[in-house]
Amino acid sequence: MPVSSTIFLARVPAGVAFDDDVLDYLASVVDGQSFASLDALRDDTEHFLVDAGLEDTAALDAFYASLQDQFKASADDSTPLSVSNTPLKIDAVLENLSLKDQDDQNDDSSESDDKLKDQGSQSPSASANKKPAKSKPVKLSKASKKLAAKSSSPSATPTPLAAATASVGVSPLVGMDAFAGEGAIVEAYSQQSRFHEETIETLSKEVDLKQVNINIGDQPLLKDTRLWFKSGTMYGLVGRNGTGKSTLLKAIGYGQLIGFPLNLRTLYIEQLPSETPESQTVVETVLKSDTERTLLLAESNLLQQAINKYPRQLVKSIKKLEWERMKVKLAAQQKLAIRRSGKRGGEARDELLIVEVEEKTAKEAFENVPIEGVEPSLDVLNQAHEMLESVYNKLQQIEADSAEARARELLKGLGFTTANQDLPIKQFSGGWKMRIALAQALFLKPDLLLLDEPTNHLDLPAIIWLQNYLIDNLNEDQTIVVVSHDRNFLNTVSQEIIRLRDHKLGYFPGNYDEYEMKMEDKAKMKDRIATALEKKRKNVQESINKQRSIMAKTGDDKRGGVIASRLKKLDRLQGHNKLENGKRFKQSYLAGYHLTQGITVEREVPEPPVTIPLPMPKELRGNPTTLLSLNNVTFSYPGAAQRKSGPVLQNVSLSLHHSSRIALLGPNGCGKSTIMSLLAGEITPTTGTVERFSSLVKIGYYSQHNVDTLDGYSTKSAVQYLMDTFPEAYKTQAIARKYLGSFGVAGQCAVFPMSTLSGGQKARVALAICVQDSPQVLLLDEITNHLDMATIQGLIVALKEYSGAVVLVSHDAYFVKAVCEDEDDDELDDEDEEDALRAQEEAGVVYRVKGGKLHRLEGGVDEYVRTVVAENKKGMRGGVGRPI
Repeated sequence: MPVSSTIFLARVPAGVAFDDDVLDYLASVVDGQSFASLDALRDDTEHFLVDAGLEDTAALDAFYASLQDQFKASADDSTPLSVSNTPLKIDAVLENLSLKDQDDQNDDSSESDDKLKDQGSQSPSASANKKPAKSKPVKLSKASKKLAAKSSSPSATPTPLAAATASVGVSPLVGMDAFAGEGAIVEAYSQQSRFHEETIETLSKEVDLKQVNINIGDQPLLKDTRLWFKSGTMYGLVGRNGTGKSTLLKAIGYGQLIGFPLNLRTLYIEQLPSETPESQTVVETVLKSDTERTLLLAESNLLQQAINKYPRQLVKSIKKLEWERMKVKLAAQQKLAIRRSGKRGGEARDELLIVEVEEKTAKEAFENVPIEGVEPSLDVLNQAHEMLESVYNKLQQIEADSAEARARELLKGLGFTTANQDLPIKQFSGGWKMRIALAQALFLKPDLLLLDEPTNHLDLPAIIWLQNYLIDNLNEDQTIVVVSHDRNFLNTVSQEIIRLRDHKLGYFPGNYDEYEMKMEDKAKMKDRIATALEKKRKNVQESINKQRSIMAKTGDDKRGGVIASRLKKLDRLQGHNKLENGKRFKQSYLAGYHLTQGITVEREVPEPPVTIPLPMPKELRGNPTTLLSLNNVTFSYPGAAQRKSGPVLQNVSLSLHHSSRIALLGPNGCGKSTIMSLLAGEITPTTGTVERFSSLVKIGYYSQHNVDTLDGYSTKSAVQYLMDTFPEAYKTQAIARKYLGSFGVAGQCAVFPMSTLSGGQKARVALAICVQDSPQVLLLDEITNHLDMATIQGLIVALKEYSGAVVLVSHDAYFVKAVCEDEDDDELDDEDEEDALRAQEEAGVVYRVKGGKLHRLEGGVDEYVRTVVAENKKGMRGGVGRPI
């Protein structure tokens, strides 16, 4: 939407006033439609201005002409919001200043106001409020002030401008479309009042917001809950799929949450922006994410050129820098003017008028310098040297000299070789681009870093490196919030767990395992208290009934006093009389205390476990010892000889028996998925053989490729896909829906187009398709991606009960240990030597894939982790970032 109601009303002449009802309706007209042109906007809104007293045609023309820049900015400026308060580049005039070609410079200078792209701090709010070059400072009308004051009210839907300015720190790595797409209305706000500190910039980096609410349309995600981030704490955010964890992070990261502190530099990681140049190298992409460094280097380069090579342009260069810096100040002041209300809001808007005049003055000073330049005076030379020295000092403070070395070290830890760091990003897949985005976040070190499933695109060596980096290299006051379903990762990095359940956020000190134990102990404690209270109430009620019976028989009215006393006691037993900290309950502790005599004890209702019904495999005749095997297999991709690259696998042998549990570990690109494809029969070996006991041995193959394929069905639902692919087994929609429902794909999800399903829902559909034919062998390649912890636990239970052979490729250490390292197996009778050998062969085995070969790890996953940590310390990363 090119123009918001805030911008529209801010430029209305001061003498024009609207009634409250007209003001609200006019705002809804401007915000409710996406006007393609200025003429369309004028057709729908001009009569409001005329009715309000603006009848002069020339004045109307001037007013709408002042909005023309908004449509041009909307068409030209697709720059994402950024973390920093400073622009990424000064201007095409500043960064690419050609002092040799005076004609080109003149053209650039005349068009600089229209072409300015402040990629650093200028959000849509800054762009939208930018004044035309020839206009006078606009006075805020009463209507504009009233609308600005209303923008901080929780009852009002945030305008696009208010939403964009809700936080200073917004990620440069994300786009708003992924969060607030067409038809999606996101409303996020916290407790508001005219004296609330939601717009005060303080030195504190703690977040403590009360009554936080987030709604998508009519669907509530958070209701009157507390959002509390203590400075320097690493949080793990957990909850079932669909409860709103990612939406909460996006609301904060995109600046949608009204009331969030302005002083925090916040970064939410989702993906590289589409505007990132594909020809840009990996290391350049990481370095350019630091907008402050990029700006300072541009300023330094401009001043150096002007001082050393083109002194006649020195005055113009200084005036340009002063103008650019004033634009940054104006953008920040515009945010405060929109967000503050009451007395502080009035002061902010008065200051905004002053800054607007200063910005206009700085612009005119730049434009008044002759294009051919002037001879600089001694004072100008001194000023230039002082500015250059200040820039050098700032570059030294942010350690700009070591920036590239730090960026390369981060990329190395995430699996990029030195050679691959200098390749263009267009040569990398989506998973590797996510690693680049993660490297940007770690490089920038924002005050609040929001990581949404960071381990999904990382192999186990990279996960180990990341968790160690987060523990050892973050600043003391840097806060991290992680959404992850990798239990080991959460246990390692989390200092506190935030649980999102029933539209509320709960806080539990400790890692995930400690959180589970505390929840279990808390549930048991509440059960004991509730049982004791029920027993006491039952005894008192029996006493009351007995006294009433005696009074009815004997007519003794004195027993009425005893009954009244018992009734008061029964009333006091409606709630528990002690707080969780052991202190005695007082009525004044809780709101509405006059309505209760104690704390109501509600038993913890555990979330229902997830069950995954893996069908038992059909028995094969002859009871074969080996179901599937690789015999001395070597595999090379086509063209390997021309590329002078060796084979991916060399002389690999592997046998699958009944109830085999085999895990393949190793970094991405080492050949794990190639082994899975060979076992599945999707590719053939270069040398060696793949043998199957008989054609009756059925294989279920789950891979990320199969999940991604479901995205291609923009109209076909999971039910329809199942019926079309397996018409004999699923002849009716009811049968297909019942089968999918058993895997958790129930209700409308089963009939929606598969392209609309979440990652976890598509994973369940792919698993249901994989096992629908009761296979004897399950090949599961990265099945835990996008699954929440409850579903992963359900899958572990199902695989333990499954009687066929299982081969896993996973970077979830907890999942691999639970499936392939069962420590509860009963000891076998030593007298039956043959059975003992077979059981040993079929027991869980963990292999490391390295150098094209399989290496059995007797110590299992723990041995692999120890090896990777040791190699990381020696700088011998096993992972190779192989572009595709």
